[in-house]
Amino acid sequence: MYVCAPVTTFFLGCFAFGLLFTVASFALGAFGGHLHLHGFDVGAHGGGHDVGHGADHGHVSPFNLSTISAFLAWFGGAGYLLARYSDLAALSVIGLSSAAGVAGGGIIFVTLTKYVLPRLTELKPEDFRPAGAAARVTIRIAPGGTGEVVYTLGGNQQIHPARGVTPEAIERGTDVVVVRVEKGIAYVDRWERFAAENALPAGGSGPALPEG
Repeated sequence: MYVCAPVTTFFLGCFAFGLLFTVASFALGAFGGHLHLHGFDVGAHGGGHDVGHGADHGHVSPFNLSTISAFLAWFGGAGYLLARYSDLAALSVIGLSSAAGVAGGGIIFVTLTKYVLPRLTELKPEDFRPAGAAARVTIRIAPGGTGEVVYTLGGNQQIHPARGVTPEAIERGTDVVVVRVEKGIAYVDRWERFAAENALPAGGSGPALPEG
C-alpha cells in the first residue's frame, strides 16, 4: 500500500519531537537538579505535585511532559516504520502506532514513579550547615587542644579537626554537637550539656556514628 509523503513526514516529526523532549526532560531532571514536568514538579516552584515537599508518588499524573514526549516518540517511530515498510491500511497503522506510544509512555511513567522520583529529595540549605550536627569524637580532645570528630552532613560523612568550646578534655567516643566551624576547625560541646541547655532529651544524640 502506498502511503503519501505528508503522512510519513508527520510520523517522523512526531518521533523527532518526542525523542528530543524525552531526552531533554531526563537530562534536566538528572543533571540540572530540578525536574519540571507537567503533572508533577520535583523541587520546582510551580504547581503540580512537589515531591520535594512530600508528595505521594503513587498519585502522580500519567499525563506529564515526559510521558507525552515518550508517547510521541514511540508513536512516531512505529508509525513511520509501518507506513514506510508495511502494507497495512492507514487505520491499522494509526492503531498500532498509538498502542506503541501508550507502551512507551507507560514505560517512562513506571520508571519515573518507581525509580526516579522516590530518590529525589528537596535540598535544604540547613542540611549542609555543620552547626547543630550530632558528632562523635574519634580522636581525644585535650584541654585547650585539638582532636577530631566525625559527623554526617547532607548524607555524607565528614571528618573535622575539633576543639571544645570549654577548656576540658573530651574523650574518644563521646557524643558531641558541632556548635560552629571556624577556619576548618569544628568547635564542639558535649551532647549532655547541649541537650540540657536547649531542653532536649539527654539520650537523643542523633544517629549512630562510627567511632573511627
